[in-house]
Amino acid sequence: MSVRVRFAPSPTGFLHVGGARTALFNYLFAKKNKGSFVLRIEDTDQDRNQEDSLAPLLESLKWLGLNWDEGPNIQENQTQGPYAPYRQKNRLNIYKEKALELVEKEKAYYCFMSPEEEAQQKVQAIQKGVPFRVSSPYRNLALKSAKEKIKKSKSFCIRFKVSEQNHHYKLQDLIRGPVQFPSDSLGDFILIRTDGFPVYNFSCSVDDSLMKISHVFRGEEHLSNTIKQQLIQRALGFHPPQVGHLSIILGKNKKKLSKRSGAESIQHYKAEGYLPSAIINFLALLGWNPKTEQEFFSKEELIKSFSLESLNTSSAVFDEDKLLWLNEEHIKTLTDQELFQILNRFLKNPKTQEELLIKLIPPLRSSFKTLKQAGKIISLFLDEDFKLEESARETLKWPKSKILIEKWLAFLKKQPNRPLSLDDFKLFQKQIQMEEQIKGKEFFMPLRCALMGYQEGLEIKLLIELLSPRQMKQRAEKTLALI
Repeated sequence: MSVRVRFAPSPTGFLHVGGARTALFNYLFAKKNKGSFVLRIEDTDQDRNQEDSLAPLLESLKWLGLNWDEGPNIQENQTQGPYAPYRQKNRLNIYKEKALELVEKEKAYYCFMSPEEEAQQKVQAIQKGVPFRVSSPYRNLALKSAKEKIKKSKSFCIRFKVSEQNHHYKLQDLIRGPVQFPSDSLGDFILIRTDGFPVYNFSCSVDDSLMKISHVFRGEEHLSNTIKQQLIQRALGFHPPQVGHLSIILGKNKKKLSKRSGAESIQHYKAEGYLPSAIINFLALLGWNPKTEQEFFSKEELIKSFSLESLNTSSAVFDEDKLLWLNEEHIKTLTDQELFQILNRFLKNPKTQEELLIKLIPPLRSSFKTLKQAGKIISLFLDEDFKLEESARETLKWPKSKILIEKWLAFLKKQPNRPLSLDDFKLFQKQIQMEEQIKGKEFFMPLRCALMGYQEGLEIKLLIELLSPRQMKQRAEKTLALI
């Protein structure tokens, strides 16, 4: 059997880290087994869909390098693959046909219950302290009578007819092993709503079957859906795919990470200057254990090492500090030329600044952990970007700060018209210590503020080597004018 997996997001917002991890694990499993990675868009929820979120979602997957073998292209109305269309809103006729097939087989039925009737049954179940299961008076209504009601414009949905036999529902999960659900956990559930649109479990079941999906990996919150989907698939004569449910991701507060609770979008991390290789590496470690001490992985290494046996059932904690460390490690693997190309695109530098960027990358590359941090540091060397941050202004209010900057400016003006050397700077440092008894942080912090605009950051020796004498004089003068 050929391996076919799918990632099936709903366009209800940006791609967040939980969804990206699900996509990644499906992708790794497909590539490890020389299978196909299918992208399907589940967009039948008319209340929650946001059409303008689809393109950013697809672009985020592309940026991460999770390229799909079948599915929609970023260009609207284009698809690739033998099972098109891959957007569910374009497959409504298929769902209607399969629902009618189940009705004809008496495995589903037209239900004319009103929402109020169903709500009343739910209240009664709560009062009795029993699990709620819909009891439709139309369950055994003859098909001919049901069709006559429909002709009279009676509003209806289509419900799946769940077996009334008392037995437990069993599932063999690829990650969790055997899972069991009690028989009273399931009542006749809806397949097609009154508005004619399929519910998630029905459209998902039909598409997984028709697209010949062999394995499904998704979050554990979908565990309870799996029984419904397998009942539908078997009723339609399909063999259900093998299913594995991934552990949830927790935030620092140990609560589930979600769009509504702390989960940032992939676009956020892209804008913050994280490398896609670092994000992929980090996401892989959330719920997957390589069984070694190794933490740094390229995508190729992940594909080679990935296995179902290494997937965890326990929750994973999203650690921003670890992501930052991994990003720094991935930056270290880039050559100066590769880093220049990536930074140049990220910073959207005008051509006039490319020469400066090439000059600054070798001495500064160990001073930043993200591309955004690199941009902030590099901006220090552009005259028009120099400004004093609030913390720097506070430092420059120290009793000896002003006299230090005045002495520094006087020293610079006496220097020959050439770049300042570290020996020149040490001479000034010694002079100030002798004349004004300014040393330690009282010396370095105000001086750094006058050179770069804030208290902490690059070592002063780097600034002395990279800033021109003209820049240092201008910044000292501007600093004095502002304090």
